[in-house]
Formats: sequence, structure tokens, C-alpha cells
Amino acid sequence: MMHTIFLFIHILSAIISIGPLVTLIPLTKKMEAADEIEMIGFVQSFRIAITVVKHAGHVLVLSGAILIIVSGWKWTDSWIVLTIAIMLISIVFLASAFKPTLKTFGTSHYKKEEFIEKLRKATWKYIILLLIMLWLMVDKPMLW
Repeated sequence: MMHTIFLFIHILSAIISIGPLVTLIPLTKKMEAADEIEMIGFVQSFRIAITVVKHAGHVLVLSGAILIIVSGWKWTDSWIVLTIAIMLISIVFLASAFKPTLKTFGTSHYKKEEFIEKLRKATWKYIILLLIMLWLMVDKPMLW
């Protein structure tokens, strides 16, 4: 029963970690035609989405660790090691890709086209990292 509960929490947090990012792709397209007033709302939406992704990631990591313990997997299994490695990369990436870019909004360093393009590229890169981790967690490849 514990396994089922934590598996449900883990899957739900994975969905919440990826879902908001997917919605940011069309948002970056809308930003291109937005005036400065609309941009304020779009940037705020972006910040909220990144916050949701970040906190869902915390639940994802905790529930994943619990699942490893209760499922009998070893921390040295290849899919776990690779998932942790990519997770660490994604944590650094999340902090360095979105926050500095979002901080430029409303400053003298803000250039709308560059700002939108950085957010779009960062969003796609983060989605790809999360999808790789998702594949590792679902397929559980034993590479060594």
C-alpha cells in the first residue's frame, strides 16, 4: 500500500513538474506581440510556472527516494545514477537559465526579443531534460 501511495505521488509530481513548462511554449509566442503592460502579466505567469515546477520537483525527488527505498532498487543501479546526474544538471540549469533572464525584465538590460528567445530556448532545454529523466524512470534501463 505504501508503494502505491508514493508511486501515485511520484507520478503526479512528475506531471506537475512538466505540465507548466509545456504551457510556456505558446506563452513565449504570445509575448512576441505583447505590449509592455501585457508583458508584465506574461512574465508573472512565467515566474509562477517556474515556481510550481520547482516545488513539484521537490516532491518528485522526495517521493522518488522513498520509492527506491521501499522498492528494493539499489542507489547504484544505472537508471537511478543517471536520473540523479541529470536531476543535478537540471537543478543547476533551472537556477541559471530562468532566474537571471527573468530578473532582466524591467531593467536597462532588458531586450524583448532576446528575453523571449532565451526563455523559449531554456524552456525547451528543460523539457528535454525532464523527458530524459521521465524515460529513465519509466524504462529503467540497466546499462551496467
